[in-house]
Parts: sequence; structure tokens; C-alpha cells
Amino acid sequence: MNKQIHNIKSLDRRVSELRKKQLELESKLDNNFSSFKDNYMGMTFNSIFGSKKKSTTHFWADVATRVMESEKLQTGVSKLAETLADKVGEAIHKAFGKE
Repeated sequence: MNKQIHNIKSLDRRVSELRKKQLELESKLDNNFSSFKDNYMGMTFNSIFGSKKKSTTHFWADVATRVMESEKLQTGVSKLAETLADKVGEAIHKAFGKE
């Protein structure tokens, strides 16, 4: 890979090649960074909640879908719903005097 440099002309040629390669790499890095910035939220959701199973066009619907796919959150929501149903039932019984 290293080319032998015997004179100024070959040195200048090698410097030009390296500068061209530098510009190409900088451009590629800029493109990759732009892609990362554009896809950061999606990658974050995928790493936290797993991969996307179905596509939605609405951002908040997508967030709600991914949140509800989490087993821990499903268990927590289920327990919360049971507790709320019990409290509402107790309140109704107390309001109508049936204890």
C-alpha cells in the first residue's frame, strides 16, 4: 500500500491522493453523522422497546404502541386498571349504601 517516493513530483502526487481520500472520508463521515441525527429517535426506541413490528404514520401512536409492547408496562397497566376498578366499585357501593 505504501508507494515509494523518490522525488518531489511523486511526493506531490501522493499528497494530492491523500487529500482527495481525506475529503472523501470527511464527506462520508458527514453523511453518516447526518443519518445518525435523522434516525436517533428511532434507534433509541428500538434499543429500549425492541424492533418495530408494524408501521404507523402517527408519531404518538407509534410511541404508544412501543410502550404497550413492553411486558413490564403491560403488567403495571393491568395492576393499575384492577386497582382503579376496585376503588370505583367501592365508591359506588358506598354511594348507594351497599356495603
